[in-house]
Amino acid sequence: MIRLFSLGLTALLSLASFAQTSDLVVFSDDGSKFTLIVDGDVKNAEPATRVVATGIRTETPVMMVKFADAGIPAIKENGYLEMGKEYTMMLTTNKKGARVLRMTGQAELGTAAKAEPTKPAPPPTFVEDAPSTTTVEQEVVIPGDEVITTTTIVEEGDPLEDGENVNINMGVNGINFNMNVNVDEGTKTTSSSSATRTTTTTTTTRTGTPKPVIDTKPKPVEPAVYSMPGYSGRVGCGWPMSDTEFADVKKSIEAKSFEDSKMTLAKQVGNSRCFTVAQVKGLMTLFSFEDSKLDIAKYAYERTYDIDNYYKVNDAFTFETSIDDLNEYIQAR
Repeated sequence: MIRLFSLGLTALLSLASFAQTSDLVVFSDDGSKFTLIVDGDVKNAEPATRVVATGIRTETPVMMVKFADAGIPAIKENGYLEMGKEYTMMLTTNKKGARVLRMTGQAELGTAAKAEPTKPAPPPTFVEDAPSTTTVEQEVVIPGDEVITTTTIVEEGDPLEDGENVNINMGVNGINFNMNVNVDEGTKTTSSSSATRTTTTTTTTRTGTPKPVIDTKPKPVEPAVYSMPGYSGRVGCGWPMSDTEFADVKKSIEAKSFEDSKMTLAKQVGNSRCFTVAQVKGLMTLFSFEDSKLDIAKYAYERTYDIDNYYKVNDAFTFETSIDDLNEYIQAR
């Protein structure tokens, strides 16, 4: 009876394990197209820059990537995918120039497969035809350094009603002009109504050369070279990150789930940034493995402002051998 129970339990566990699957999302960081093969199963018929592989039933699948560019060697790696999860991996190039697969994160199963619903197109907008407008501007120069600009706006509209009078008044330098137009009954042609708007601009002429306007407001002067208070040793790079900028970088790295992803992001930041020794120690605390701490300490050495203080990063190591390894690396530079 016990033997039958054990066999039944084993069968149920095997069936439950078989029912669970995992998903894999692979993308290339430089837009290279590729074909993904998982355990011999081709996941995309045509080469693409991003492939979603669903329904993976083994925790240690064999993953192969074949690039559309025949000049790029194929990648073949064994992975570990926990059932019931979705993993994202990036095709990138390591510092030796070889293409590799990097794990960049994990999410709930089916996250990448969900397509964003298509947003309905906005309804067409109809705008009523506006009456056509013709604008004529004329400047009249009047003695006394005054210029009067007369603007006549002619708007095309409906025919004038029978027997309608149109009065036009215009004044220039105190002289008024009045015009009265009478439209007789029975006019069948389209009439135009005009409105006159007069604006006056007064210009004053002064003799002599105008004095230049001098801005006396004090302007902040930024130093050309960074100087760390209390430090007079050698300088490894020009201008380290501010505390606020480093706090943002640290938050972004902490959000990553995998050690490799944290390392990739930290080195991306270091490619264009300068650290202080205190910031390097802060980066090292974000890594769990001693090898990762040693790797980031070596990487950041030549990207650190106060390199004569670099002995302080030894406090972040767990083992003495890591301190010796770092010291040998620095002595060889």
